[in-house]
This record gives sequence, structure tokens and C-alpha cells, in this order.
Amino acid sequence: MEVDKERVVSLIGEIEQALSILGEYGEEDKESLIGNLKSLGSVKYYLIVAIEGCVDICNHIVAKERIGVPESYSDCFKILRDNEIISKVLSEELINMAKFRNLLVHLYWKVDDEKVYELLRTKLGDIDRFIEQISKRYL
Repeated sequence: MEVDKERVVSLIGEIEQALSILGEYGEEDKESLIGNLKSLGSVKYYLIVAIEGCVDICNHIVAKERIGVPESYSDCFKILRDNEIISKVLSEELINMAKFRNLLVHLYWKVDDEKVYELLRTKLGDIDRFIEQISKRYL
């Protein structure tokens, strides 16, 4: 079975839309963003959307390529790394993002808003690199 290019392209579109919105919030200073619960909630939501999109692409590729069975969201990126589909460095960043996504979804009351801002300002490029590496191989 082949990777469904249309599905991957659709998911990339969702991720890029979320990244665009996150980019706008990333221009705000930390105090303004963290002090505005509506904006902070939007950032958290779009982080979830972007990370979920990466996980969905990852799981789709792993299933179609028949290269493993992820035991967790973060496991999927290890499988892509082990099969040389994404780089080791990128894999580690995406594993950390998947864990952060779990925190946002399941333990939202424990989320450090400073970390949300840090991720917003410094880690979105990792999602862009994921899209680039997947696009080169599958699109």
C-alpha cells in the first residue's frame, strides 16, 4: 500500500494554517500573550492542531510503509527516525513536541505558560522541517 499523497497534502495544509496563526501570536511580547487568556488559549489550541497533524502524517506513513506499530504519539517519530525518513535531531524535537501535546491535552492545568511561549517562539521551525523532509520523500 502506498502513502496517500492527498491525505498528506491535506494534513500539511491544516498544519500550515495553524503555523500561520501561531506565527501571528509569536510576534506578541511574552507578557501580553501570557496575560491574555483568550490569546493563550488560541495558541495552545493551534499548537495541538499543528502537532496532531504531524502525528497523523507520521502514523499514516508508518502504517502504509508497514515499518512498525507506535505505542505512543512520540513513538511514531522514533520509527520514522529508525527508518531514516526523518533526521535524528528532528526526531528528538518532534518527540518532545508530542509529549508537550499530551500535556496540553491531558494535564492542561499543569502547563507552564512560559514554556508555551518558548515553544511558540523557538520550535515552530521544527514542524516546518518535518514538512520539508516528508514532502521531499513522499510528494
